[in-house]
Amino acid sequence: MPDFAFYRDKYLGEDIPEQEFPRYAKRARAKLARFKQMFLVTPRPGVPDAEENALCAVADALYDFAQEDARRGLAVTQSSVGSVSESYAAPEALSATTLYLRERHCYELAADFLLMQRWVAHA
Repeated sequence: MPDFAFYRDKYLGEDIPEQEFPRYAKRARAKLARFKQMFLVTPRPGVPDAEENALCAVADALYDFAQEDARRGLAVTQSSVGSVSESYAAPEALSATTLYLRERHCYELAADFLLMQRWVAHA
């Protein structure tokens, strides 16, 4: 997992504060792990540190979503560090479509750095 120095110096991230980076990186790692369960994930040829960069991109998006939610009044109602468990009380405006689009956005950010091909089952 990349550290804050990688995020700042190699990925050139500017949004996530240093003290918040481990939390968002952990959430991003969990999201990439989920993508690896659904897709065959390999680094994009010619992209150095592809997985680390994908993780930073997804962490940035998750941080941006959290900032947007805070502006809209979305509150964290439960949180835990072990195993990344968070629960939110969502306002009415946060629809299933918004949640889907956020997930899709994270996928597309990761796909900028990683090749993600659907698993094919052969009989």
